[in-house]
This record gives sequence, C-alpha cells and structure tokens, in this order.
Amino acid sequence: MKHAPLAQITRPQELPALANHAEEALPAAYGPRLVHMSAALVPGADVFITSRSVTRLDAPAEPNVHPHRHSVSQTYLLLSADESLVVEVEIGGHKAVVTAPASIFVPAGELHTIRVLHGSGNLLSVVRSGTYE
Repeated sequence: MKHAPLAQITRPQELPALANHAEEALPAAYGPRLVHMSAALVPGADVFITSRSVTRLDAPAEPNVHPHRHSVSQTYLLLSADESLVVEVEIGGHKAVVTAPASIFVPAGELHTIRVLHGSGNLLSVVRSGTYE
C-alpha cells in the first residue's frame, strides 16, 4: 500500500483578509478566519476550505461579506453544539434564515452573501477551487 506524501497534510492557518469580506467592524464574538486547505497550502489542492467560529453573538453584526460570485460552486456548513447559530443567507436575490446544523449550496456564478444573526458555532466554507476565486 502506497502512503500519501506528508506534503498533503497541513494545519489551519489564520487568514486575516479575504476578497469580498470586511473585517474591521466585526464584534469580539467572531474568532479568526482559518484556512484549512488551499493550493497555497498544498500544491495541487482543488478546494479552498475556511472556517470561522462565533461565540455568543447576541445581535447581528454589520454585514461583513459583500455580495459576490465565484466561477465554481461553494458550500457552507453550519455547525453548533447547542443549535443556537443562526445565519441569513442571500443567493440570487432570495433570502433565507438558516439555523445550524445545516448546509447551504451556492451554485457557480450565483451572487451571494451570508451574515451571522446570533448564536455560537462554526461556519465552514468549501469553494470548489484551490483558490478563492
């Protein structure tokens, strides 16, 4: 049995800035954004995976994800141990309020944005490209 090279294993790294995202007005309830997998971390990786934790957010923060689109699909995973994490997502002009645990699929090319309304949990984002395009 052939083992995968260790170069394919990585640890999350903080990603303080990301296109289409504003960080300056986020409340203390937001943890740092982490990048778990990307072509920059592992050459040849064909996914861009990030996460962010939110702890006891009592009220919606200012929107920090500007409406944008990707040339590939994106999936958000909402995880919450106490099922308190609630987000508002807008995809192609349609808004929905979603409570964790849940997954949200954004088709390639669709204009979208997401905002945490309240609660505690983790948001994971998987973009089907090695870069955030």
